[in-house]
Amino acid sequence: MLYGRDTETAALDDRLAAAREGRGSALVVRGEAGIGKSSLVAAAAEHATDLTVLRCTGVESEHAWSFAGLQALLLPLSGHLEAIPEHHACVLSRTLGLAAAPEKESPPGDLRFTVGLAALSLLTEAAGHRPVLCIVEDAHWLDPDSADVLLFIAKRLAAEAALMIFTVREGYAPDFPTPGLDELRLGPLDDDAAASLLAERLGARPRADRAQILHSAEGNPLAILELPLVESDARLAADWTGQRSTTSRLKQVFGDRIDRLPESTRTLLLVIAADDTADTGLVLDVAAKLGAQLTDLAPAEADDLVRFHGDRFTFGHPLIRTAAYQGAPIFRRIEAHRVYAEIMGADDYGRVFHLAAAATGPDETVAAALESSADCGASCGGHGYEYTVFERAAAFTPDPRERGRRLLRAAEAAVAAGNGPKARALSAQIERFTEDRAILARATLMAAMVAAWDNDIRESYRLYMEAADHYVAADITSTGYPLFRAVELAWQAGDFSRAEVAAEHAERIGIDHAPWVRDLAKATAGFNRSCAVTVAEAVASLRTLIDIHLGFGESVSPENRAMVAWWQTLIGDIDAAEQTAVDTVRVARASGAAGALPRALTLNALTEFARGRWKDAEALAWNAVELSVELGQRIGPVKARAHVLAPIAALRGEEERVRALVEDAHAGSPGDTVVAIDNALALLDFALGRNEEALDRFMLQLESSAPGEALAWVPFAVEAAVRVGEPERVAGAFDWFAQWAEASGQPHLMAQVERCRGLLADEREAGAHYERAAALHKEAEALFPFESARTDLILGEWLRRARRVNEAKTRLRIAAAVFERLGAEPWSERVRRELRAAGDAGPIEAAPDLAGKLTPQELQVVRLAAAGLSNREIGEQLYLSPRTAGYHLYKAYPKLGVASRNDLAKLGL
Repeated sequence: MLYGRDTETAALDDRLAAAREGRGSALVVRGEAGIGKSSLVAAAAEHATDLTVLRCTGVESEHAWSFAGLQALLLPLSGHLEAIPEHHACVLSRTLGLAAAPEKESPPGDLRFTVGLAALSLLTEAAGHRPVLCIVEDAHWLDPDSADVLLFIAKRLAAEAALMIFTVREGYAPDFPTPGLDELRLGPLDDDAAASLLAERLGARPRADRAQILHSAEGNPLAILELPLVESDARLAADWTGQRSTTSRLKQVFGDRIDRLPESTRTLLLVIAADDTADTGLVLDVAAKLGAQLTDLAPAEADDLVRFHGDRFTFGHPLIRTAAYQGAPIFRRIEAHRVYAEIMGADDYGRVFHLAAAATGPDETVAAALESSADCGASCGGHGYEYTVFERAAAFTPDPRERGRRLLRAAEAAVAAGNGPKARALSAQIERFTEDRAILARATLMAAMVAAWDNDIRESYRLYMEAADHYVAADITSTGYPLFRAVELAWQAGDFSRAEVAAEHAERIGIDHAPWVRDLAKATAGFNRSCAVTVAEAVASLRTLIDIHLGFGESVSPENRAMVAWWQTLIGDIDAAEQTAVDTVRVARASGAAGALPRALTLNALTEFARGRWKDAEALAWNAVELSVELGQRIGPVKARAHVLAPIAALRGEEERVRALVEDAHAGSPGDTVVAIDNALALLDFALGRNEEALDRFMLQLESSAPGEALAWVPFAVEAAVRVGEPERVAGAFDWFAQWAEASGQPHLMAQVERCRGLLADEREAGAHYERAAALHKEAEALFPFESARTDLILGEWLRRARRVNEAKTRLRIAAAVFERLGAEPWSERVRRELRAAGDAGPIEAAPDLAGKLTPQELQVVRLAAAGLSNREIGEQLYLSPRTAGYHLYKAYPKLGVASRNDLAKLGL
């Protein structure tokens, strides 16, 4: 019976009922050791007799073994492998140990997404036959790869007949962060529940120290159950009070009970605790060599410390295992591991860990065995296992240079696993053990990459320059990459002198890629109003780099494709940028290169913004935010909010939303990265008619150390300056914008130049500029309908002032239809006022905004379905299960007034 947990039990019952109805969820149950986490989930399992119940438990000694937890959880579903897509079945068969991995091949990309999507496919297939309850206990001890995959699944169960429950020990290392998942924190039992539990434990037996037990247990159920077994009241008072944690106190109680057992029983408990497989035959073989046998288990069974059932040994609580192992003398532990290593077969993955545990100092044999095991794990894509084992191999390596090499392998695996802090720590150790410049170069590259992930931009720049120096000595042909990256980071930091330093260094040492570095440095300077480089030269340099990179075809990595898309937006080629961004998203999803996705999605969102598909832009940007958070990329959410979400909200006049998005962007913004977050506030001020405030904000950005972030918004600054009668303040910025537009050769940019010239010109000359701007917008076709509508609005205002009222009404109504469709209410209201002044008070009609009726997720699913993709293909594109894709699709149908996916293409969304 569970005392004092009625509320928690009811909450789990509600989630089970929802899972039966196809509304899945995940829950993290947190609490200190002994607080009742396992009892609570056991009760949930008892209430789930009509569900398929899957279980796994994180085990400390398996923390390094890649996918150990995932294997334990999903192996019972292996019968469903034939029903999922072949490539998913292939990945999972290898991951779960059901098929050998091909030599020198591993699952591509980020494991959370390649293995995660395959595991999600298997789980949802099983849930389609019978609802599933997944119980993951002691999740803090899961191996990192399993943890990543299971958290990936947990966030994608909304439309599945499944419930996933994690139990996590509170305040325990390692931590198990679960952002985005619901949590249930178990606290101490109340006084009545604690007293009832103690009464059940003691029965009718008198016990004078009941109050002392309840006081000492502090509402911890396990403590309430165990303290009555402490024989001495004095020991209870002395050892159970004070500053020690409940975990350490419970471990002491279990240790005392173990100490009272016969020596042969303690030996058997040590042997069981030393190997988590609990394989009966293996345990007994090792125990026999150490002088123990199965009959010695009886005293421990009688004391409820360990059980033998189902041909396996199990401890009554994880702390009993800990006490049995840590309480044994160190020489006995070493002896137990040595015997395990002697008896286990050479192909048994656990043997190498026993070898390591039995070693007492540096040992190349052990180190080589660990390296071989790490290589084996890497072939199945287990990067978490790989870096952990390589680090252990390095610790046993006598030769300093070899130790440095193995630490490098560990650091590179940590980068592949996305574990930046571990990679940074490993890289920092390497220079203590080796002077090999090739190893040092690679290690410094790892550290530079991690610093960039952490948005420590200046440190990343320094490390890339340091890596370049190492490559000069070791392999000069590899020097171009770190120098090129150093320039890109200097651009991000707004430190253009450092970009020039990197370019000069590349030229001085005479590397083949020096022209690339020089071109990027020129672009850096020109796009930030350098006196030495014009923006036209910057555009020309970027065109050269774009042509070079695109010339490599399909071999260009997703990360570099995303960089090319960014360059294309900088030269104003939105058509090309859109195609590159879309291709980058496709390639990144297909290859599992999830790290490149947030940037590519944000760039794709920018191109949708340009095309006036604001709802699509928002959907892509939110997808970028969510993926960035999942991947731990701090800069991704900042850029998606600052460059897409906040500007759209500003143009719609949504003041509260803009301020919330800007606040979130500032909160996540790294100090060294230049992101013009406050541009959105300037746009908001302008949209709401606060022209003086808008102009001040725009000029603050345009006069900053990195004005390139504000370049696209110069036409707004020009209009604000004209409205407040201070056009001279924007003269320099407008000249710069005009040079950019002319260098780009893009009609949509030249249209904005002509509109600005009209605003700055005499009233009699303005009309001709506005007419030219309108003609250029037509030439730009579907690009920038919002800007085209702004031109029509300004031209309509001019026409009305010129008493050409009918022409004015035509222009104004064209503008009104666009603003209404986009939801740009401040501009719609401005048009309505102008129409009323022209004598036209009729209603404004705009094409129905069907996309506006959908949530961001629904819109993405509908777009892909309209393009002919199946639910399964949509799921793979968006990292969803097919059922979840179908769920969003069927929710969208009534909103769009259609009955099937065949009708979607006809809507012209």
